[in-house]
Amino acid sequence: MKYRTADDLRDLLLEEHESVVNQIPQEKLDVYIYLHQLFQDTYVPDDHLFRFVFRSFFRLDNPSLTSEFEDEYFKLMENQRGQERPNIVRITKDLYDVKNHKGNPTMQFPLAAAMLHTMNPEFPTYDGDIVKAFDFSSTYHLSGFDKKMKRYMEQYQHTFRTYNQLLEEESLEPIFNHFDERFRDYDLPKVKKLDLIVAQLGNKLS
Repeated sequence: MKYRTADDLRDLLLEEHESVVNQIPQEKLDVYIYLHQLFQDTYVPDDHLFRFVFRSFFRLDNPSLTSEFEDEYFKLMENQRGQERPNIVRITKDLYDVKNHKGNPTMQFPLAAAMLHTMNPEFPTYDGDIVKAFDFSSTYHLSGFDKKMKRYMEQYQHTFRTYNQLLEEESLEPIFNHFDERFRDYDLPKVKKLDLIVAQLGNKLS
């Protein structure tokens, strides 16, 4: 599969960097910081405010998903606490096994990625904007958990490697400087800034 590389994204960002950074919604920073900090001091399955904010922001309130799915999701999130290398394949499989309203399993890899990212921004997000930024191919036509998971992991690992390359790219420093100027009151790790920037690029490319 041919996905956009670090060089491709660097060139696109250098062309568009001011408009990309200027269009990042401040709400994305506020909600991330709120959830990330609250996670440190709460018991997720019983924290209804945390669950409400997370559910709304990451679209966990999808009509096809059940209350059983939501309960399992936040139990899994709590169970990842303190794990240095959470197993995203296992998390996705556990969620896959919870049937939707029609009695069918559903592939919820983006929600598994959102879970890990909220706990540790070193794990990239994986949503529609990231998919567009990298020009990732759909998994919709693939049948069964294993084939879909293999494609998702290929793409997620590509994202992780690409982020590491972009974080070392000196030519992108003006973009990070512009981010810091716009969001002066926010103290975010550089990898989180990059994730927000790449997602907004994907949003512009759509």
